[in-house]
Amino acid sequence: MKILLTITLSLLLFSCDNSVIGFKKSCNADTAKQTVAELAEVKAKIKQLETLAGNNPTYWVQDSVQRDNKTYYRLQLLNKLSYTDVHLYTFAVPKDDCKQVFWEQKKGTLLPYAEMKKLTEQTKTQQKQFPDFFKQFTTDMAFRQQHLAEPLLRLLRQNDDSVLLTEEELLTDEFNELQTYNFSYYPDSVLCENTEKSITLVFIPIGNTWKLTQIWH
Repeated sequence: MKILLTITLSLLLFSCDNSVIGFKKSCNADTAKQTVAELAEVKAKIKQLETLAGNNPTYWVQDSVQRDNKTYYRLQLLNKLSYTDVHLYTFAVPKDDCKQVFWEQKKGTLLPYAEMKKLTEQTKTQQKQFPDFFKQFTTDMAFRQQHLAEPLLRLLRQNDDSVLLTEEELLTDEFNELQTYNFSYYPDSVLCENTEKSITLVFIPIGNTWKLTQIWH
């Protein structure tokens, strides 16, 4: 009887193991997309654009790519505006392991997501100095002009949710210490909203300083 009981328990455990294996989530295109969509940087970028544009203008483009004899799912997050489609992020996920995520650089090199997280943490540290930077930005005209992106983009939201874009070389808007701005911090930028004028300034880190890249109305 003892031998029979041992065999029965062994078969039961074997059956349970197979059940777990059978229901294990496989790595496929959908799983890869779900993994990338849950990244903190991706969620923050979509939230940022919803704040600026009033809706979610992002979409995914997915294909396959081979690097160093290894095949990946490649996922590109883009921002669809009325005047163009803007590239935001590209990620690569090995087809045999959806738990691994790589951030594709402009030169095509793949950076492990852990390294991207380190850069995000560095930006968070730098953001602690942003209020002091912004105070000088609003009070010093010469300093202000030195910290403009080229070109500086001005975006006006239309009633039909389209966006009118203009490029500027000089910033002629009036700034002073009496104006009130609300800061919103994101992994790759800081948004400064002036509720009185209904405008939002977008700053990105460049080296150890910041540059104004966009003005949203």
